[in-house]
Amino acid sequence: MTTFEAFREFTGWKRPGRDHGCKPVQVVPGVWTAHYHDIDTKQKLAAATSSAPIKLVVNTAPCQCAARTGFWGPDVRVLDIDLEDDPDERKYFDAGKPNVQSRCADPSVLLKLRCAGDAKANFTLVSKQMDAALASGGHVLVHCHASLSRSAAFILAHLMRTRGLSLLGAGQILKPVWDATWPCDRFVYQLVEYEKELAKPFRFSTVQLAGVITAAASAGALLGLLVAKR
Repeated sequence: MTTFEAFREFTGWKRPGRDHGCKPVQVVPGVWTAHYHDIDTKQKLAAATSSAPIKLVVNTAPCQCAARTGFWGPDVRVLDIDLEDDPDERKYFDAGKPNVQSRCADPSVLLKLRCAGDAKANFTLVSKQMDAALASGGHVLVHCHASLSRSAAFILAHLMRTRGLSLLGAGQILKPVWDATWPCDRFVYQLVEYEKELAKPFRFSTVQLAGVITAAASAGALLGLLVAKR
């Protein structure tokens, strides 16, 4: 199982800047990501994706990005996920800027402005929406503002869910093509939890495994008795 530390070693401990310079990219067949500034018009979206048949755009930063259904024309549906990333104070602190004051302990400030939101609540919903768009023959683009934290978290979750990958395994697909991959700390912890949740149907604890073996043995013994009576 992936640990927070292992994943952060993989991405690097320093948060990339919002002007990271990564160009729009198709991460895996049919799934794209881009900095919002590179796709914020219909013409830019077509140019960024080489006129791929984008049918769904997942906007994980509607507070910063104006895109809504109809923004790129009638054929592109926009799924808005209202999610906050780390507040600016945390980003400034990570960047080493002096005299940074955090509002994280100030109850008068809205919670969503004090810390990153709950991305995991929508991991499966977004992934299934992406599946549906891909199954219809369309392509999907996932973005936030700089597309390094929020959108990266959702793409990683989709890769984990649909390809049976660990978080680190999903990162090894995304980061080589999108170097700005850097979900904030809270999203990484949520992705670690999501990895565990996805693995649960295929894992047994020692007690559960003993129960399965006992049940199988009992069933076998019963079958033996029935055969013997014949």
